[in-house]
Amino acid sequence: LIQTSFRKTIGALEKDHQKIVREMWEAAKVAKTSDEIGEALYTELGREAPFVLHLFQRPKKLQAYMWMQALEMIVVFSEVPEKFFEELRHLTIRHIKYGVKAEYIKPFGKAVLIGLEDLFGEAWTPVTEAAWRLLWQRVSTCVSRSLNVGTNLITVSLVNGDLEKLQDAITCAPRNERVSWVCRVEVYGSILSPIYWAIRDGKNDLAQFLISDALCLKADRDNYYYGRKELHDTHPEMLGILCRDSPDLVETLLDGLLWHSQTVEDGRLRANYYFKDIFSDPQALPDAWKTPLAIMCQEGQPSMFGHPVIEKLLTFKWQRFGKTYFVATQLYFVMLLCLFSAAFLDHPAECTDVKMYLQGICGILGIITTLIMTFLVFRQYVNGHLFICRIGAFEVQIPRLMTNQWQFFRLVSAVLIVANTTLGPCFPWSLERSPELKHSKAILKSITALLLFMQLFQALVISTRLSALVYVIGELFHDVWRNLFVVCMVMLSFGAALTALEVEPYHDIGSSCWQLAKVTLMIEPAHVDEIEPFGVVLLVAYIIIAVIGLLSILIAQLNLAYNTLSADKSGFAKMNRAFVCVEVESTLSLAYRTRIFNELGFDNPLDFDNGDQGPPGGVQVMEPASVRAHPKYCPDRIQRSTGSSAATDPWPALQGSEQEERERD
Repeated sequence: LIQTSFRKTIGALEKDHQKIVREMWEAAKVAKTSDEIGEALYTELGREAPFVLHLFQRPKKLQAYMWMQALEMIVVFSEVPEKFFEELRHLTIRHIKYGVKAEYIKPFGKAVLIGLEDLFGEAWTPVTEAAWRLLWQRVSTCVSRSLNVGTNLITVSLVNGDLEKLQDAITCAPRNERVSWVCRVEVYGSILSPIYWAIRDGKNDLAQFLISDALCLKADRDNYYYGRKELHDTHPEMLGILCRDSPDLVETLLDGLLWHSQTVEDGRLRANYYFKDIFSDPQALPDAWKTPLAIMCQEGQPSMFGHPVIEKLLTFKWQRFGKTYFVATQLYFVMLLCLFSAAFLDHPAECTDVKMYLQGICGILGIITTLIMTFLVFRQYVNGHLFICRIGAFEVQIPRLMTNQWQFFRLVSAVLIVANTTLGPCFPWSLERSPELKHSKAILKSITALLLFMQLFQALVISTRLSALVYVIGELFHDVWRNLFVVCMVMLSFGAALTALEVEPYHDIGSSCWQLAKVTLMIEPAHVDEIEPFGVVLLVAYIIIAVIGLLSILIAQLNLAYNTLSADKSGFAKMNRAFVCVEVESTLSLAYRTRIFNELGFDNPLDFDNGDQGPPGGVQVMEPASVRAHPKYCPDRIQRSTGSSAATDPWPALQGSEQEERERD
């Protein structure tokens, strides 16, 4: 067989088949359009193999384009086989997803050759026919072999979306390879994830089964089997993909990381939280903003943070480093606020010895704060801990620390404190004697005070309820800004119209807009005494549109948004605290983060009972017995087998009520 194939290949090279095929194909592309070529091949396929027409569901133009690409690949095979084999992997994967079977290749090839014969007409001679037939024989052999290798019970189940067949296929796996079957499938040398395959095809029921099966705790008389580590190793970005594409499956993933004992000891029971991979090893992910928890903060939903696994993870991070650093930072800036208030806001015109010392201390602390925050920003920039902000066609790289409005306010306020000290009245280098700068200095001091006092809002993260309230208010302001933008556009339009009338006090656009703003904010009534009737009409129209209409709409929007946000205030508060933990973690040194990670002992086995050691990868907590009332409580979810304990044997299939109970869980 090898000698025959080698002889045919040498013969094709000697007869210059590749040149014949390329010249005929180029001539066909000149003589016929892609639509005509596609339609001719599709028609012939309908005659020769009507049973495969169900695979062609794309629009005509797109299908014609795909026909042209397929024929181009066939021609390339005769010239550069290496390039063909590079594309064959992706071609095989696509065709398996479409449901193409190896037995379809033969009738498909017959239809293609007949279609080419009609297409080429007189150019289809015995010599050219031999060239195309030999080429198709070689191509079809490769494709058929790839489809046969890549098509198995799992891929067929995924293509058809058949959950029952998928369960039957996985049941056949040896127990020591079952998680591998769930996590990977090989298609022509390419390793694919059945879970990602199901998610991207929108078959969430299949993805849910695969995730649940991988994270199912199983045990025989010799070993425990748990796929947490292999699932993470083969799907390191799973949590982010689930947050973006299938948020409902996040709960399934987190459920598989939780185990509760059914035995109560002294009013408490064991609970294992297998969140090592979500906690994240700093050596593997030095950038704290790329950890699974950070991805959840950026792309997840508030309800996800109410799951016991995430709650416990947040508790550990908050208690280990988050709370300490957060409180210390808040106390430092509260002290800075008090010093600034005493030095600059209490009788600002006075310059006593005490105030001079206080202003000097403020200036020194402002310089220190600026240098520290500049160092942190620079370190993030050097380490590549950046946020990509896209403005049109441009990309701006911003250090992660500066994407938080509170940190930005702190840096700006520290710089402004230094500026206030420089401009203050108590130092010989002060610019206080410059009259033209007095007003500017007062404005600068006012902005500094505003930024410092606004930072007190972040301190409310300490309280879950206050944090939820602040978060909700912040979200509501998004609607406020959008509405105010529309009000400003309406104000500008009517201000321009009133300016055109050339009456007081609407003598220019700036004055007109200012007068309308005062009317909108009800600072003073509208001036209509010296305005002609048309101007009165404009004012009435503006009041109806802006004051009555848009502001009423804003109130309705805020009411609706508040009702929606209030439904999960606790989730918002925990999400906000998670943001704080990630931000604090991003400023810590890699060595300190690694020490905290190692202290948790994630590599130590977790007991299911006294002397019964289970798999590692988490922490064990003695929870109060009242946890049994929690909806996520599932007593001892381990599936135990009392039969054969051979690692190469499949797990016994669940029977009747057991299967139904597992699906409910």
